[in-house]
Amino acid sequence: MSFAFMLAVVAKASETLLPDPVQGKYFQVVMIWIKDPGKFQDYGQKVSPIVAKYGGNAERIISPVESFYGGTTAKEFEAPHMVNIVYYDSKEAYEAFERDPEFLKIKHLRTESIEMAGIGGTVLGGELNLQEVANRLYMIEFAYFSDEEGKKYKKYEQKARLFSERSGLHKERILHPDTKFGDIDLPDLVSIKYIEKAEHKAKMEADKDHPKVEKLYGEAIRDLIWIEGRAAFVNLK
Repeated sequence: MSFAFMLAVVAKASETLLPDPVQGKYFQVVMIWIKDPGKFQDYGQKVSPIVAKYGGNAERIISPVESFYGGTTAKEFEAPHMVNIVYYDSKEAYEAFERDPEFLKIKHLRTESIEMAGIGGTVLGGELNLQEVANRLYMIEFAYFSDEEGKKYKKYEQKARLFSERSGLHKERILHPDTKFGDIDLPDLVSIKYIEKAEHKAKMEADKDHPKVEKLYGEAIRDLIWIEGRAAFVNLK
């Protein structure tokens, strides 16, 4: 598993609403623990032109501020240094990148500089909006359903719809995972959500329906990885 855009680059948020480039793309959500920042930066610089040949790009780099892990499936590891949301032209393009001879020459730099865990998958829904990204509090969810078909999770989403709208909770990416890597079990769903301003979280939690929504969510999942953070990188392409 390899990613071109893993550098801790801080960019100004765009005020522009851009077309969503997601159609047909293959996404990966990657939790990263940095061991050697200098070597990691060297890797990022060298891999960028290689991954670009396969349509590789970063949509977000999230800097975590809080993390939650639950149950037995989600391993008890420390909060990652960053979470990258990246995409390729297709799953086949990503697999071709992994076999690229030029990448294989520098792959050791990644192994020596970071630990990582995450998923790859296809997009089920969501909407990209780059307005005032810097003000947002992102919520990244790796959900493991409590029932085989996820019916309880669907019920939770239906019951929580008005609460989410009232709270200003937006879905940027909803992904169906088909591949996992690192010390993590394959979740049933991965979502990238956000509220427009971090200070709105307290208002959301004080909502009269919050306890009911939390109860439904607890019944819908058997395990969870939940990471909250700020966007440290915004893809302006």
